[in-house]
Amino acid sequence: MKFDYHSIPPFFKPTSKLPDDPFGVHVVVETPRGTRHKYALNEEFGIIEFSRTLPSGMTWPCDFGFIPQTHADDGDPLDVCLLIEEGTFSGCLVQARLVGMIGFVKNGSENNRLLAVPVTKKGAGSHWTEVSDLDDLSTRTVEEIQGFLRQYNEFEGAKIELTGLQGRDAALEAVKTAVERWKKLA
Repeated sequence: MKFDYHSIPPFFKPTSKLPDDPFGVHVVVETPRGTRHKYALNEEFGIIEFSRTLPSGMTWPCDFGFIPQTHADDGDPLDVCLLIEEGTFSGCLVQARLVGMIGFVKNGSENNRLLAVPVTKKGAGSHWTEVSDLDDLSTRTVEEIQGFLRQYNEFEGAKIELTGLQGRDAALEAVKTAVERWKKLA
C-alpha cells in the first residue's frame, strides 16, 4: 500500500492541544538527528528510503525533512532543518514553527533550507516555546547547521554557496510560493 505524504496539508490548524501559530507548518522527517544515514522520500512508492551513508565523523545536527504539498525550485518539496533535542524517526510528522531560512545555492541553483522548531503542545514545557525567530537561536547553532550542510554537500562533489540568513517572514513566503507552485503541478 502506497502512502501519499502530500495528502498532509502544509500548514497545521490549531486544536485543543495545538496553539494557533501563523508560522506553523507540518514537517515530515526524512533523516533524524544524530544518524550518519541519509534518507529521502521515494515519491513513486510513497515511502522514505535509504539514500546513502555520510563519511565517518559526520552526523546530522538536526532532523531533516520536508513540508508536504510544496514544490521548490529544485523540483523536490521544500527542505527543512528541524531543530530538536533528540532525533525522531523517518516518516514522523512534526508540527513545527518556521524561524528562518538559510540561503543556499547548490551547483548554481537556489536550494534554500528552512529552519524550524517543534511546536509544543499546550501545557507541555519546552525551551522551543521561546524560539520564534532567528534572533532567538544561538549563532553557534545556526553556524553548525550551515557548516554541516556545506561540508556534507561539498564532500559529495557539489558546489555550495551560502547566501545569507533570512527571518521567519521570508521563510513563510517561501512556503506560500512553493505551495502555489505545487498546486499548479498537482
